Amino acid sequence: MAWIADIMRGQNTMCQRQIRTGMALLYQGIQIMIIVLTCVCLLSPLCVHAGDVNPRQELYTPNYQIYHNVSYIGQHLRYIASKFPSYIRLDEAYYSRNKIPQYLIQVTNFTNYPPSGSFKTSDTKAKVLLSFGEHAREFFPVESVFHLLNNITSGLHSPKDSYSRAFTKRVLSRLDLYIIVLANPDGRLHIEKTKNYCWRGTSVGVDLDRNFDWNFGGPGSKADPNDEEYRGPYPHSEPECLLYLDLTSRQHFDAFVSFHSGIRQIYVPFADSRSKESQVVPDNIADQLQLAKRMAKSTHQSFTYGVGYNLNDYPADGTIYDYMAGVRQIPYCLAIEMWGIGDVDGAQCFDLFNPPNEQLHIALKEVMPLYETLFDNIIRWKESEVHKYFHEVEEPVSGLSFGYFLLFLTFALFMLFLFQHKLPYSLRPYPRKRVVSLRSLSSTFTTLGGIKMT
Repeated sequence: MAWIADIMRGQNTMCQRQIRTGMALLYQGIQIMIIVLTCVCLLSPLCVHAGDVNPRQELYTPNYQIYHNVSYIGQHLRYIASKFPSYIRLDEAYYSRNKIPQYLIQVTNFTNYPPSGSFKTSDTKAKVLLSFGEHAREFFPVESVFHLLNNITSGLHSPKDSYSRAFTKRVLSRLDLYIIVLANPDGRLHIEKTKNYCWRGTSVGVDLDRNFDWNFGGPGSKADPNDEEYRGPYPHSEPECLLYLDLTSRQHFDAFVSFHSGIRQIYVPFADSRSKESQVVPDNIADQLQLAKRMAKSTHQSFTYGVGYNLNDYPADGTIYDYMAGVRQIPYCLAIEMWGIGDVDGAQCFDLFNPPNEQLHIALKEVMPLYETLFDNIIRWKESEVHKYFHEVEEPVSGLSFGYFLLFLTFALFMLFLFQHKLPYSLRPYPRKRVVSLRSLSSTFTTLGGIKMT
């Protein structure tokens, strides 16, 4: 019976060991689950921000006595155009899917604007295209249009020696400025109706800045219609793209700038995933980076700048500014995030992209140097290009410059003049005149005197 008791004690010991092992495994499993759940809880807000456009509890919302709503944007632009017809023209011919104007304005001195068909002195002006309101929730860039227009027009009545007068004169005389004020009016109106300040796309949710034909469909965009980076079914599927395509097919622009908000960064091409993989940059990348650097240092705020795919930690495929640089071949193309500090803890949507109502005016004044620096640099670049066009002569086929040709021609003429007396009489450029004596002349006159005139 003793051996039976030993067997029973051995079995009890084995069961206890198995129980302890099972408990240890269960404890480890619980720990792993806690870690996983913690990670999900921490990362879920980031995931929601990355693709979700559902409304949130906002920290503050726009006061439409301070910010423009869609209706007042149109009213205000019509008033400005009617007040300054010699300098500002408004075009409402381009519409969104829901037939809301995108408001294209042209700013220049029209009093010396030549008729079409003639040689255009306006071709010596720098042509610049500015784009605003591509993303519905970014109100601030659109507000900066009105601040810019106010600065340009106020200089018309400023003292002659003032900076404001000089800035206005330089812009109107040296620039041909085109401004797309509200690229995505349907999206803005959707926000006004739904109070969803996270909404980014058009009325059907397409992100215009992923809908252009530059590496369209790459991983830096989404095929999901519920994602904020939804690229649409095919390139240029949205009616809002027509304005960009038509305008840039008719005009040869020197610069294009797409304005956004959410952080303070200045991007030069390119931003797409394919360019990042092959490290493609524009031929004039050094000049574009130099412009971005000057703009970044022009304000009291801290801006960073660089190639789009280096500056961002994610690719962006199908962007408008990449299309303008890669397809339209516009010499200077930038995308500028002009306000914000990025996606910080506690940020919702409207406050992520737009300043509080009471701080809007100050924020607008702070970004004005971006425009001033942009315009000044593009004007000087254009003046340099025009100078080259009118004053530089192409090299002859022989390889000698025109200056050497003139020098050789001058020497040849000098030698011809010097030795002309050794040439045959018929080949001399200046043959000697016949010398007639006074005696022969007098005899001639005498003979003529004897002729009887009847």
